[in-house]
Amino acid sequence: MSKDYSKYINRPGYQVPAGYDPSKYPGQSATADIVILSFFNGRLQALLIRRKKMPFQGYWAIPGGFVEMEEDLPEAAARELFEETGIKNLQLIEFGAFGHPHRDPRTRTITIAYLALARKDQVQPRAGDDAEDYAWFPARNPPELAFDHQLVLQGALSRLQELSLLTPALFEILPKAFSSAELQELSQEIFQKRSDEKWLVKKMRGQKLIKSAGQMKFKFAPGNFFPGSLSFLIAKKV
Repeated sequence: MSKDYSKYINRPGYQVPAGYDPSKYPGQSATADIVILSFFNGRLQALLIRRKKMPFQGYWAIPGGFVEMEEDLPEAAARELFEETGIKNLQLIEFGAFGHPHRDPRTRTITIAYLALARKDQVQPRAGDDAEDYAWFPARNPPELAFDHQLVLQGALSRLQELSLLTPALFEILPKAFSSAELQELSQEIFQKRSDEKWLVKKMRGQKLIKSAGQMKFKFAPGNFFPGSLSFLIAKKV
């Protein structure tokens, strides 16, 4: 076992639940986990659920669960997301697989991870199934998470950086009419590079990526976006 992974299992909560019978399940199980990211209060936010049962009872976690024997992976991800949060009809983007042999104390579990982006007013979460509660947390400063979900969340943030360069993902989680401050805050949250607010607006207006929406607000001009059009956000020096 690698030293850097031991911190995920050498702690309270990593235990086989009483009465658990592994013979009821295949020797190797598959799960689907769904990272939902939004942007409000000047921060990238991740929707987490509090686990109702062992293992890691009471820990905050990324929504997800076991893939049923007759389910395809995207179907399982959509079902688990709805069962635990009440959220449906979001685009789910597969971004990785996590399969350390000790990531789950119950059995060998390989999870397929998905990313969903949403404006806060698009979703109305509620806790259900194995979730006893839900809450939004700053995606780059979450509480201690169950399993290796910290690694899954880090993977989702890396994928968001890639998507923001290749697709209009950045604008999909901004309000439809956004301020220059919101644009700057989200850009910094995604790319982890400081940028001047006025410079950013000037650059994007120069490329006709944004236009005025009145009352000191802006809106996205999708017809002018192309893959790589935001590459200046990673080229600019801190």
